[in-house]
Amino acid sequence: MFSIRSFMRQSATAALVLAAAAAGPVHAVNIETGSYANSGIGSEFASPFDNFVITGDTITVALSTTPVAVSLGTFSFEVGANCWSCTLTPSFDALIDVTVDGITHQIDLPYSWYSSGPSDFLSFSTPAPVVFDFDSLGLVTIAIDSIGVLSSSGSTIYGNVNATVWATPVPEPASYAMMLAGFGVMAFVARRRQR
Repeated sequence: MFSIRSFMRQSATAALVLAAAAAGPVHAVNIETGSYANSGIGSEFASPFDNFVITGDTITVALSTTPVAVSLGTFSFEVGANCWSCTLTPSFDALIDVTVDGITHQIDLPYSWYSSGPSDFLSFSTPAPVVFDFDSLGLVTIAIDSIGVLSSSGSTIYGNVNATVWATPVPEPASYAMMLAGFGVMAFVARRRQR
């Protein structure tokens, strides 16, 4: 026997399959990351040391609604002679340009410097994700992973600027029309069953 409950389940499943199919084919985007450099940070005197550098990269990513881990570039933190009596604890904002398919936004990567005498540190906050709106393609979101705390007692530390990229697709108008038609059919069947 046919029940309204099974009909609604089948209709909902069919609507989800149609919506997924209507979301469109996979699209690849080019991501270009700018560079940033800051030298002599934390010094209470002129110093060529304590340099923080981000070197951006250009990558191509196939968009997916599932988050994809990528590397946007590399960083280095060079420490020279340590400051045993430094009292400064300056904070900075590394403003990094990120361009996705010709649209540029800035990522604000806040960090601060401090010294314990034998070691110098950079402490990073996690920046807010950046969202790119591509109308018919949907939204592309880039979230930089936290770098955490870098510590060095005189050497250079290297690493990657890692991020997560994902897309939020916008369904086609035909998907909305199909969904509304499905709701109409369900309402018609439910109303007819009540009689």
